[in-house]
Amino acid sequence: MDDIIRRSGLSAGAVYSYFSSKDELILAAVTTSLSGLKALIGPLLQAQPVPAPARLLQQIAETIDAFTVREGYDLKRVALLGWAEAQRNEELRTVMGTFYRAFREQLAQALGDGSPTGHQASDATAKNASKAMLTMIVGYVVQDALLRDVEPEELSSGLIAMSDQLRAT
Repeated sequence: MDDIIRRSGLSAGAVYSYFSSKDELILAAVTTSLSGLKALIGPLLQAQPVPAPARLLQQIAETIDAFTVREGYDLKRVALLGWAEAQRNEELRTVMGTFYRAFREQLAQALGDGSPTGHQASDATAKNASKAMLTMIVGYVVQDALLRDVEPEELSSGLIAMSDQLRAT
């Protein structure tokens, strides 16, 4: 809290008038970030026609990049701290779990509507695809935060390459 107070330029009393604890401040920061990200990604998942999965993955990663780059820091690195904090803070875990479950449901709907055969994918297929897609998105955030050498188009081309290899076997 001392670092936050110092960086904010506010007095301790002013900061504590908004947030009674570090946990409350973290919860507010995570909720605000997830809401902002949801507002940007939501339209991608509702587009008609739904982009192919590889293109959708790239668009989501590009949106995350644009949202997370801030002056002096990258929110992807902060996301790692939020995920770690959620392991000890049940309220934060609940908030994040609610967001990610809803996001995964939106992904399943988009992926189900965008079946390459022109037919709606089964609920089970779309649900499994949404879990795989969310894993790739979260993995992208982690990998880029740690290694800083992953580009959204690399995710797209990598997913296409894996799909091609699976079809060949």
